[in-house]
Amino acid sequence: MKIKILFFMPNLEGGGAERVLINIMRQLDKNIFDIYLVLVDKSGDYLELVPNEVNIIDLNTKNISKSFFKLRSVLKEIEPNILFSSLFTTNIMLYLSSLFLLKNSKIVLRSPNSPKLVLENNQMSLLMKFLLERAYNKADYILAQTPEMKYEINKYHNINDDKIITFLNPLDTEFIDNKTLNISNPFDTHYINVVASGRLHKQKGFDTLIKSFKYVIEKNDKFRLYIIGKDKGEEDYLRTLIKNLKLGNFVKLLGFQDNPYRFYFYSDLFVLSSRWEGLPNAVLENLYLNKPIVATKCIPFMNTLIDDGKNGFLVEIDNETELANKILKYKSLSPDKGYKGEDINKLFQKINKGNLK
Repeated sequence: MKIKILFFMPNLEGGGAERVLINIMRQLDKNIFDIYLVLVDKSGDYLELVPNEVNIIDLNTKNISKSFFKLRSVLKEIEPNILFSSLFTTNIMLYLSSLFLLKNSKIVLRSPNSPKLVLENNQMSLLMKFLLERAYNKADYILAQTPEMKYEINKYHNINDDKIITFLNPLDTEFIDNKTLNISNPFDTHYINVVASGRLHKQKGFDTLIKSFKYVIEKNDKFRLYIIGKDKGEEDYLRTLIKNLKLGNFVKLLGFQDNPYRFYFYSDLFVLSSRWEGLPNAVLENLYLNKPIVATKCIPFMNTLIDDGKNGFLVEIDNETELANKILKYKSLSPDKGYKGEDINKLFQKINKGNLK
């Protein structure tokens, strides 16, 4: 009998948690798992990437807070062996909806961001923190993306260390390889083409990156910056910033791209300017593609991913001058392809058996 695993998400908009979910579903062995994907609203750019074998259930409520009864009904009908959620809001709703149901099911909740930085940046209310901690205590396992995140979940949410599992984000390397076959170069090769990607949101620090690029252009006007990502409240501000700094010919906002790997593959440099993160997929993907990287010290684990001065440079958060100086020195870097992620099949099989160590 197959293991029934149910994933719960709001939608499949182009974000990091959604990308990880897609990677997991695409890599699960369909001979071992029956996969159910429950969406609050069946929408988003990643829908077309969901494998055909996945059973998609649309709650059609448009709002997580209104999904309680429909989600509870779905859980009762399917009786999954494993329940999985990967956002703070869905972690809470999955906990509430599963109360007094499914006594034999394993609940797995993944932390999408650094608890320390989320709380320091006032991204979570006291009520949400209280409910999340109730959810974490109810869960069988909590997935932390890095060892440091495991420590933070224990410290800031007072969760038993034994139930927190460090599991690095899996990459779908076969998918990336296919997306970089028979592709054309989107850039003018007369320039030095720099790529950044992520939601247009304060978290990603694109304002700092754009300001730093003013200094870069003053030193070398051959640089060009391309920012990939869907607007999450900052597009107008960033466009105004670009205009005011007279960078219209040098910085472009490309919006969501269904194949960002084409841009990564042909870029000269990838930049992560984030103020906080969980474990940024774009950095992992660019490491795999053998790209030099300049990244902020947005999480301690960056020191593990980036060998400063070799495959990339690490800079302080919101330091425009340091960021610009490292971008200008990118040619001194020697990237080394390597990151592939972990085996998600083994993880969920162990979770189902309840013998995860």
